[in-house]
Amino acid sequence: MYLYLDHHSGEPIYRQIVEAIKYKVASGQVALDERLPSIRTLAEELKINPRTVVKAYEELQHAGLVVMRHGQGVFVAANQAATPQAARRKTIADMARRMLAEAFRLGADKNEVLAMIQSEADKMEPEPCPPPRYRRKTSAEISAR
Repeated sequence: MYLYLDHHSGEPIYRQIVEAIKYKVASGQVALDERLPSIRTLAEELKINPRTVVKAYEELQHAGLVVMRHGQGVFVAANQAATPQAARRKTIADMARRMLAEAFRLGADKNEVLAMIQSEADKMEPEPCPPPRYRRKTSAEISAR
């Protein structure tokens, strides 16, 4: 599993792992009930201490996003429970305030931030499936039954 880590961002590595996996699940890049890399494998791929991966997986488990099955591995939770609307709105408003504060600090304006949010949301939407193509069976195909 490819995860980009920025060792100079100031954000702890385990938090970057958590956010990257959340993004991959939300965008459909990782399916529900899909097995995630083992702690050792991910630590080796990312060249980090395995304890950092454990901390990230434990946080994801605490949030209900993954399930750790002893002896089998870590899996994306198949039953992603919906958060009640009031709690969801509060959490999203808190995240929006933090993001806007940082964006304004960097010199962005409201329109730039909104455009970036729309662009990222568009990237996360799954591609629509093309309609199925139907064709008439030939008489040879019908008689072959």
